[in-house]
Amino acid sequence: MSVNITHMAIQALRKECLARECNRQQQVIPVVNSFYAATFLHLAHVWRTQRKTISDSSFVLKDLEVLAKKSPRWLLKTLELYLARVSKEQASLSGAQKFCGPEAPPFKDLTFTGKSDLQPHSS
Repeated sequence: MSVNITHMAIQALRKECLARECNRQQQVIPVVNSFYAATFLHLAHVWRTQRKTISDSSFVLKDLEVLAKKSPRWLLKTLELYLARVSKEQASLSGAQKFCGPEAPPFKDLTFTGKSDLQPHSS
């Protein structure tokens, strides 16, 4: 996925989809980096909320490519909003840890699955 999103970011830059934002910020690399992160964030959101699997990946990537070309500013704005929300939540958690102590978990919704936790795939 990362390679595909890198390709989308380079294409968006080459086809001048990011030109307006680059001119507004008077920077190129930070805009491309933010665009990459925003595109990946959208992919992660779609993947998780729509319960996509590897068999859906080509369709998801095609839709993502269309969105990246049509609405790069929307993707960037979505990233800004997400980062602002995360920053606010972390500040809130930081305040809560003062009262709860350091044993309070920093991220309540993260779950990690180890290789041994995975169920065998039945065909």
